[in-house]
Amino acid sequence: MKQAVLRLPAFIGWRNQASPALMGLALAPIGVILVLVAVMLWVSFQRGLFGTPTAIYTLENYQTILSDPFLYRVLWNTAIFTLTTTCVALLTGLPIAWLAERTTIPGKTLIYAIMTLGLLIPGIYTAMGWTFIAHPRIGFLNRWLVDLFGLESAPINIATPIGMGFVQGLSLAAVAFILTAQMFRAMNPTLEEAAQVHGMSFVTILHRVTFPLALPGILAAVIYIVTIGVATFDIPAILGLGNRVYMLSTYIYIKVHPQGSGLPEYGITGAVGTFMIVVAALLTSWYGQVLRSGHRFEVVTGKGYRPALIKLGRWAVVGWLFIGLYAFVSKLLPLLLITYAALTPYFAPPSLEMMRQLSLVHFYNMDWELVLRGARNTATLVLVVPLLVLLFAFAISWLVVRSRSRARYALEFCAFLPQALPEVILAIGALLLALFVLREFVPLYGSVWLIAIVYVVARIAFATRALNGSLLQIHRELEEAAFVSGLSTLRTARRVLLPLLWPTLLSVWLWTALLVYRELTVAVFLGIHDNITFPAVIWSYWYAGGMNKASAVTLLMTAVLAPLIVAFWWFGRRSQVPT
Repeated sequence: MKQAVLRLPAFIGWRNQASPALMGLALAPIGVILVLVAVMLWVSFQRGLFGTPTAIYTLENYQTILSDPFLYRVLWNTAIFTLTTTCVALLTGLPIAWLAERTTIPGKTLIYAIMTLGLLIPGIYTAMGWTFIAHPRIGFLNRWLVDLFGLESAPINIATPIGMGFVQGLSLAAVAFILTAQMFRAMNPTLEEAAQVHGMSFVTILHRVTFPLALPGILAAVIYIVTIGVATFDIPAILGLGNRVYMLSTYIYIKVHPQGSGLPEYGITGAVGTFMIVVAALLTSWYGQVLRSGHRFEVVTGKGYRPALIKLGRWAVVGWLFIGLYAFVSKLLPLLLITYAALTPYFAPPSLEMMRQLSLVHFYNMDWELVLRGARNTATLVLVVPLLVLLFAFAISWLVVRSRSRARYALEFCAFLPQALPEVILAIGALLLALFVLREFVPLYGSVWLIAIVYVVARIAFATRALNGSLLQIHRELEEAAFVSGLSTLRTARRVLLPLLWPTLLSVWLWTALLVYRELTVAVFLGIHDNITFPAVIWSYWYAGGMNKASAVTLLMTAVLAPLIVAFWWFGRRSQVPT
């Protein structure tokens, strides 16, 4: 007892000394986010040579975008695209979530595997595949229909806001599934059983009981998908840029990377980015109102609660046909066509004649120096970013869970802020910061570290949520006992917390590495020749018209991605971290 009493002041002193260090780690990524937003606002009010005394502060950038009819057409396209995306994602992901959690459909583990795979496969895959399927000029389905019926023009045009929204919705159906599956799992079936006793039909119960009770989870999915739809880049860029159909993200892209001899319009970009921040803030506020009124939907009780699964019988076959159709049209068919395009000398509709010409010619003629540079940069990001994310996220989560200060609520809110900001906003903010603020002090522009900074702040929200849940399950007495026993800070973390948090840390590392590996938006906006990444290599080939070479690089990227996905799925199931 004497030994413990003598060492207790040392424990208290350690906590007082460690708090500033932890607070510094916790506030670093949040400070970066606020700086990126502030720089964007600062640039949006400037005209002339930014960051110099010759720049003038004016509202002209905002006046320009408000009087630009082209921007209004872009906004209309974005609205149609986002609405279509949301509808397709919900109409696909919501029924699959209901089947997986509320019915007796067999093979639920396989369902989760399919939907997790859909969440991790890049949207660029789906976009490239559907270009080969339904593009008005080269899509083999259009070519077949024109030849079969003698049509003068292609009957299907995927390069429209509705067509692109359909493809984006297929890509985000897995997001709708993940966001609503847990909600269906926790729902108390008592009200549904009462409705059935009173004679309501199955469809009526779904319409008037099940889905109204699921409204908070559905609204969460809607808000998240709308936020992605407003600012997503990969699918609108692959399908729309070549056909001059612009969304907000591609509109910003052409302002930052003008064709020909035009100069970048950073002020216009900052003003449009500010508009997107306002939209994201409104969506986040709406979601907050939904959460504040969530008590009206509290139907999970401790007493008498038991899950009730609906017996499908023969309808299970129909359910699996629906799931199989989704997997085929959203993932398998696009990947098969990408493989076909990578092995043919030029793209033409599949036929016996084209099958005889399959070869590895595009792999032989590939710019391997460019591909290897992209692979090296991507490997650097995959190794560095997840480690930094875990370091910062652990500091934030430790303060949020272990601290008794009211400031922890503000810290938790700020940690969630990147989830509400589209990645294109973070990328543009980082670009402007590197060009006009830090260029004389820290030469970040054109380096892979600028991309890494954006990746780190963008992934903080998920990592802190996962670590918060795991830290809450570890009693603080274990740490206090270690301190009283004389263990140092590092030894306590290594010998007490690290073994207990290891499954969660590993799953978060794998998840972050996968997202970094597949991410295109930030890499395109911040990438140049020296810091190009694997997805940006694919984009550079595609944008230059080399669709077959882009497909070949995509196959190489898939070969590396596949074992990472398998590893994430295996460790994710063992650690039971939400995926």
